[in-house]
Amino acid sequence: MPPNYALITAKLLELNRLIAPEVLLPALCDEAIDLVQSDPYAFCLATCLDRGMNADVVWTFPYWIKRDLGHLDPFRIARMSLDELDAMLRRLPKRPRYINAAPRTIHEISHIVAREFGGKAERIWQGRPAWEVQRTFESVHGVGPGIASMALQLIEKGFGYHFSDEDHRHMDIKPDVHTVRVLYRLGMGDAPTVEQALASARELHPEYPGELDGALWHIGRTWCTAQAPSCGACHMGEVCVRRLTPGARAPG
Repeated sequence: MPPNYALITAKLLELNRLIAPEVLLPALCDEAIDLVQSDPYAFCLATCLDRGMNADVVWTFPYWIKRDLGHLDPFRIARMSLDELDAMLRRLPKRPRYINAAPRTIHEISHIVAREFGGKAERIWQGRPAWEVQRTFESVHGVGPGIASMALQLIEKGFGYHFSDEDHRHMDIKPDVHTVRVLYRLGMGDAPTVEQALASARELHPEYPGELDGALWHIGRTWCTAQAPSCGACHMGEVCVRRLTPGARAPG
């Protein structure tokens, strides 16, 4: 059966409205969740370190860094050498996956916050168009378009900031393993690829493709897992091609 685009979009937007910010900013302890939700610099640190790791660990990094250093001051962290940053990261309970690149990532985002935005990380997005904010994040070592797109969505969801309608038309999902898998299983596209996922989100919701990101990611982590998905409990069960037409799609 062909996918029902309008119903899929409506169900995803419905779920997106129901998802609390802390669901999209998970961490290993309440203090870490509170930190990334209340401190824009902590949010930026975690965002830029989000590469190939469990989200709960990624969003805990700022808390561990603050606990190790005794502060989370972008000016002081920007003055640390790469060797000092490397030593600090190796003392943490868990290390970034790309440990050799992480010191430079932290140095560059801290330098941007301290030198370009006066230590106020929220100025990265306040009063600026989305494309400029995305370009700022992409200027940090190791941060690609996917992470930068995710940052834009989380700034709106977590900090209550709203980009313009014109911005929204150009704001994409982050095509990670979860969003790619879910869109493919919903019947969108011929293959579970980044390119197909981006095109599918744009086709489903051209006014704001990225608005689908949080719901897709949450579905992928909660129900539509790579192995043994919980189709019966999934929010998208009534519109999912894979569930309604058994055998029509490979697991993906």
